[in-house]
Amino acid sequence: MQLEPFNFENIPLLVDVVEPLWCPSVGSSEFKRFNVEYIVRNNIWENDYRFQLMGGSEVEGAGARGGILSAAFFARKGDKCSVEEWFARESQRFPEEWLTASAMSKTFLTLMDERTLSLMNDDDIKLSLFISRKPGAGSQILDQACNHLRDEGWKNLYLWTDCECNWQWYFNHGFTLVKEDIYEPFNSEDEDYKTYIFKRKL
Repeated sequence: MQLEPFNFENIPLLVDVVEPLWCPSVGSSEFKRFNVEYIVRNNIWENDYRFQLMGGSEVEGAGARGGILSAAFFARKGDKCSVEEWFARESQRFPEEWLTASAMSKTFLTLMDERTLSLMNDDDIKLSLFISRKPGAGSQILDQACNHLRDEGWKNLYLWTDCECNWQWYFNHGFTLVKEDIYEPFNSEDEDYKTYIFKRKL
């Protein structure tokens, strides 16, 4: 399995994985997929720390694009994301009332990125997103990417996640919980919506 720069043509394959988990409650099926792609693209930064792990063409579901097992995206302090250009172009076909869901996603993502980046030093780096299309490939891309980052001199890896994800996974993979908060806009009557920031030495 080979680590290589991420190919943007593979974004639809990543959306396929997370669409059932991140789908908004409003809009058509086309809009719901658009909103999930918006979330994915919000985690892809303008830098050289965008990776995919490739296997053979026999990977189940790889299709014509072939072989992508997982992807991982990282951000340094000061990096920019150009997703708003894509959003301005692609969102025009949807009504404004549906786009409220996209605005809520953006507000949450921006806040959590800012909270995480504020804890980092200039020689730390943030894992923005990793998605696996095959069991075990998420751990493998993290291991390979972290080796690459360590060789470049990065000191610590940070990330944030929330209670809707398998946040306990990070305890078993060398991460330490450094901050826990509640994001009140997403609270339900029965449960607080918790967010978590983790750190791991590279």
